Amino acid sequence: MVEAGERFDRGVRYFNDGDFGAALAEFLRAYELTGNWIVLYNLGQVSQGMGRRADALRYFERYLAEGGADVDAIEGRRAEVETNLAALRARLALLDVDVDVEGAEVLVDDEIVGTAPLGEPLVLDPGPHVVIGRHPDNGTVRLEVTLASDTREAVSLVLTSPVGPGPGPGPTPPVEEEWTIASQWWFWTIIGAVVAGGAVTAGVLLAPRETIWTAGPYVDLSTLE
Repeated sequence: MVEAGERFDRGVRYFNDGDFGAALAEFLRAYELTGNWIVLYNLGQVSQGMGRRADALRYFERYLAEGGADVDAIEGRRAEVETNLAALRARLALLDVDVDVEGAEVLVDDEIVGTAPLGEPLVLDPGPHVVIGRHPDNGTVRLEVTLASDTREAVSLVLTSPVGPGPGPGPTPPVEEEWTIASQWWFWTIIGAVVAGGAVTAGVLLAPRETIWTAGPYVDLSTLE
């Protein structure tokens, strides 16, 4: 196809100029148009130049798998690619992802990488990654992991909540002493004074009408004219 050929040639020019991002876009378009396994080699080279080693590994592996015996027709190509693969594997990390819900999608750095259960470990570039498991009936769980090169790690994503008895009753709160005004010593002190005063007042009110209280001696009103 004319467009595919033009895209491929443009990708080669960009690659030689060091513009790997543009070259990647052109080679991807060329492969999309043709599906030709030869373009996978170029995609592997560009990805490796961009430091995307995990992508380069996948492209080179697909190149050998899809090219098969035809790769041997290109002198020295198979040995070159296998050498690249060995170097890439030593600088990558493997991550086993276990998800407790079958059929859940697994994403790494916002890209879908498979559906649980995953048959093989994920091949990832070293460094930090965000691993997500999600299922329409069980929600989403997110996990951050940092991988070192040439290692194999494992993570578990739990989407189901454990079923069990609910929480028991909490501790009995301490019994607070009931507070009433009548229980306070000072209340009874005041009441005593009031009752005493009340008795005096009652005595005054109930005294004979002819008797009065004054600041001086007792005076009997019946003796007064």
